[in-house]
Amino acid sequence: MKKILMVAALAAMGAGAAPVVEITSVQQQYPWTNTVDITYTSTGIAEENTYYVVFKAYDAASKEIGVITNDLKVSQGSTWVAQWQPPFNVRYENCSMIPYVYKGGMDDYMVIDLETWQVTYEPMSTQIASNEKYNTDEYKTKKLVLRKVEGDKSYQIGYNETGEITRGNYANTRHSTFVPADYYLTIFPVTEGQYRRIMGDTSYADTNLPVVNLSWNTIRGSAGVMADPTSTCVFVKLKARLEANGFDSGAGFDLPTESMWEVAARAGVLTRYIWGDTTTGWEAYTTASNNSKASRQVPGLLRPNAWGFYDMIGNVWDITRDLGRNTDLASISEQAQNAFTPFLGGAGQLIIRLGGGSPLYNAIDTEYYRISTVYVSDHNNSASVHISFRIAWHK
Repeated sequence: MKKILMVAALAAMGAGAAPVVEITSVQQQYPWTNTVDITYTSTGIAEENTYYVVFKAYDAASKEIGVITNDLKVSQGSTWVAQWQPPFNVRYENCSMIPYVYKGGMDDYMVIDLETWQVTYEPMSTQIASNEKYNTDEYKTKKLVLRKVEGDKSYQIGYNETGEITRGNYANTRHSTFVPADYYLTIFPVTEGQYRRIMGDTSYADTNLPVVNLSWNTIRGSAGVMADPTSTCVFVKLKARLEANGFDSGAGFDLPTESMWEVAARAGVLTRYIWGDTTTGWEAYTTASNNSKASRQVPGLLRPNAWGFYDMIGNVWDITRDLGRNTDLASISEQAQNAFTPFLGGAGQLIIRLGGGSPLYNAIDTEYYRISTVYVSDHNNSASVHISFRIAWHK
């Protein structure tokens, strides 16, 4: 039996003593299955609160090589066992494992009923349970599900790619961005059924396929990046319907900025892809043309990321609020200091789209499937069968 580095982790919020998770042992399963059992204990947790732990593994060079997501629940004085499968070329004895503790809240999810126009907030018991609950046709057509991203904290985004960046892509090297407050983002791209109900437009089919053929101007309005969405667009329509039923819409609904999108897409990982630094295992998380029949797919058919966001990479592209840039995102201080601040654009009136589109690309090892790769190619008044969008909200 070997021990991985034992490190205490503090919760970001919570009353009383700070929650602490300590790894007590790490043991290879036998017969050998490339699975490691991590035994850990927890202290300092108030019984009325629910906490979750995320384990992040680092190699000898302090490079992140794996994540065990926050399906793992902890409570006061309990002993728990988590399983981890290290990369095949890494010996677990040479790794360090750091636990991070998070408090489960009553508002992890915002659920909007698109027929009654009522908003409810729902807690997460475990991430897996929430994924299973919301990954149904009802929540892809008749309801809208938004997942909370915790604010008042900084996140690491970007990736230090090597080699030439091509096809209109611009650098996004590793840097920190500050999220000033909690925000919510739809866990799926907006579907035809959801768009039909929000807009009251029955010309759209009542399906769970991502809605496409909408330009940035149609989705948001043509008043400009810094202006509020215009009265005929999807965000204002949604806001009006909810406010008529007593919902305080705060800052309102909008497209996410590039930084907001990437914080959600990364879900705490620092790797090139959602699933790691190499292409191994990509089929479980994303679609390319060779596993999607070169067409848009119903969202949620493959695995979500660690925070329950589906189809962040592959399927259709996601439009962001930002207009195109011709400089490294890390050098744009306004968005580094406030992830909610949109970028005014430095590449004409071209839009930034993220996430890679499966109808177009077969080779998974292209820059399109990397989390921090952007593609700047479309004018804000052009539409495409490969592009959809997500809805963001914060107070």
